[in-house]
Amino acid sequence: MSSLFLFGAGASCFSGPCSPNAPPLGANLFQALRAAGGVAATVDDDLAKVFEKDFEAGMDRFLVERNAQASEFLRDMARFFAPFEPLPENSYFKLLTLLGGARKKSVIVTTNYDLLIEHAIAQSGCLINYGGLSTDNKNIPVLKIHGSCNFLPDTGQAQIAGIAFKVPPNHKGAIIQTKIKIAQRASEIIEFCENQDSIGPALALYSPAKQVLYCSDFINQIQQWWLEALSKASRIYVIGLRVHLVDEHIWGPLASAVAPIHYVGREPEDFEAWAKNTNRKSAYVLADSFEAAIPKIATHHGYRKPL
Repeated sequence: MSSLFLFGAGASCFSGPCSPNAPPLGANLFQALRAAGGVAATVDDDLAKVFEKDFEAGMDRFLVERNAQASEFLRDMARFFAPFEPLPENSYFKLLTLLGGARKKSVIVTTNYDLLIEHAIAQSGCLINYGGLSTDNKNIPVLKIHGSCNFLPDTGQAQIAGIAFKVPPNHKGAIIQTKIKIAQRASEIIEFCENQDSIGPALALYSPAKQVLYCSDFINQIQQWWLEALSKASRIYVIGLRVHLVDEHIWGPLASAVAPIHYVGREPEDFEAWAKNTNRKSAYVLADSFEAAIPKIATHHGYRKPL
């Protein structure tokens, strides 16, 4: 394996042209959800201010005050992120071009709920492998360590309706464990979210604990593949992911990884401080944006054609 790409919200937000627009950063997510309607539009002004200041803190308080609506919030999140697609000149397309589709073995790891990278992979003529690191020449591993808007519980013929589930904060168990059904189109995700009144997709709650209420076994397996991929990588790119030490499952393994890390983002001082505090050698600031990083990544991979 040559390269591991770890994407955060900043990668998608600043990836370039998107339809209907670029997905928001966490700091702007609550207002976007509120504008879309749903449960976010019903919270009182006091809680809304907490969300706007720190989404994770707002979610923690939401779980205390309105726990039974956590599944509804997950459905709203999935419905919100489902429609985003990259347009020509988007940096995800450019990345796939310089990597030669799937010919140069790389692994995509992302904390994002959106499907921008999946659309880029599919439109490049390759296939998406959500199920581990072993692939053929047409497949690209995509490890969504916090779940995805298109990861839907497969309940088969069982109907789950009219139930409000309550889960204690920081509880590690899931409400249900089933196989995952991968939605292929945004319309499938939206239909699921509109028709279900009790369950939600396999998405981590956007809170410090990153609880996964549905199909957590699958997400836990993805996180194990992430650690395996990290141990095998010869080069690591962290793009658009802020240093957030609460996410120990990310920054702990990065601190002990052997491969050099190239950071792309608008908070280079935080990354450099993290590298210094953890005695992390071979940690470099590559660029301040995904777009600006593309030519440098191309050079690393020996790609010399115009992008």
